Amino acid sequence: MNNLLAALYGLVFGVANIIPGVSGGTMLVVFGCYDKVCGALSLNFKEIKKNIIFLIFFGIGAVLGIIGFSFVISALFADFPVQTYMFFMGLIVGSVPLIIRNATVKEKFRPYCIAPFLAAIVLVVGLSMLEKGGASEPYSLSCTQETGIITIVVENNSDKTVKDWSVGIEEGGFDPKYTVSGAKLIQKHSLSEQIKGLFTDVPDPFNTFVPLEDTAEIPPHGKLQITVDTGGEINGITADSFKLSLSYAMDVPFFLTLLFASLIAAVAMIIPGVSGSFIMVLLGTYSTVIGAIKNLDIAVLIPVAVGVIIGIVFGARLISFLLKKYRLTVFSAILGLVVGSIYAIFPEGFGLNTATLVGAVTFLAGGALSYLVGKRTKVE
Repeated sequence: MNNLLAALYGLVFGVANIIPGVSGGTMLVVFGCYDKVCGALSLNFKEIKKNIIFLIFFGIGAVLGIIGFSFVISALFADFPVQTYMFFMGLIVGSVPLIIRNATVKEKFRPYCIAPFLAAIVLVVGLSMLEKGGASEPYSLSCTQETGIITIVVENNSDKTVKDWSVGIEEGGFDPKYTVSGAKLIQKHSLSEQIKGLFTDVPDPFNTFVPLEDTAEIPPHGKLQITVDTGGEINGITADSFKLSLSYAMDVPFFLTLLFASLIAAVAMIIPGVSGSFIMVLLGTYSTVIGAIKNLDIAVLIPVAVGVIIGIVFGARLISFLLKKYRLTVFSAILGLVVGSIYAIFPEGFGLNTATLVGAVTFLAGGALSYLVGKRTKVE
């Protein structure tokens, strides 16, 4: 039963990390395994050996949560956002007694604990307000159409030079006989499809616009315009019909920016109530990293991977050290982070409606689940 619970905790942790605004660190606190996972991530081999069975099953659950349940979560948030968010709110509320037990295992709360508790709430609510304010994309693609003429505009909204790009059309396609200016129209697979083709069959290549020699680079805040003269009208071609892939010119400042942004985001990922992906949004690297993952841009992924590894180990070591030295203060802050995260995931559409009524049921279910799990969780 303990092994199944460990897998369940990992499953929820993995799922939480792909949910906008939900902190994976919060879920670790909810299920009372924050200390164990931080000890493992800090490469404390004594802690790893002590909890090896738990960590194996937790890791299996986390992988299943990230890979196997991403489509389920996407469907739930698309069709039942209020009910799903309220379930996670219930998980958070039901975990409060366990957090208090963890905090007071050696001593009771003292008046000074109010300061870290309130500071943590302000931090999470402030970050959430910034997140809801939105962030601009570093690049964009637009498409306009007149009779026989299709104009595609790629904008580089960042301060970095785009060194290479391609624009593929996923539906409809273009005849290679069309007159094209600003690019070449060819048939090719994307890089990710070429790699997949080494191991399995892939679909037929889609039409792709690739740069001419003098259009390969797009300067900071610059534009690229591609014009296609079809000789007649084509309907149904919009910006959504295209897939834009691009990579940035790598230099030392950009390398260091990606490394330190990823490091800070990785530290944030294991802090309850804080979304690591949103930290990358604040630092202006989120879309760049997501694009690099989709396009397998190795030049970008190397500094990101290095930053994430350093950040996770450093953050886990720091938190493990603070938990040993200042347990009451740290858990006071964790309690504030967890309480503040309720605001961060409070759903739009909450009100006097059927979705909220059903959401109340999922809220109670989530609260009961985390409370019962917390009640049987051993506090050391």
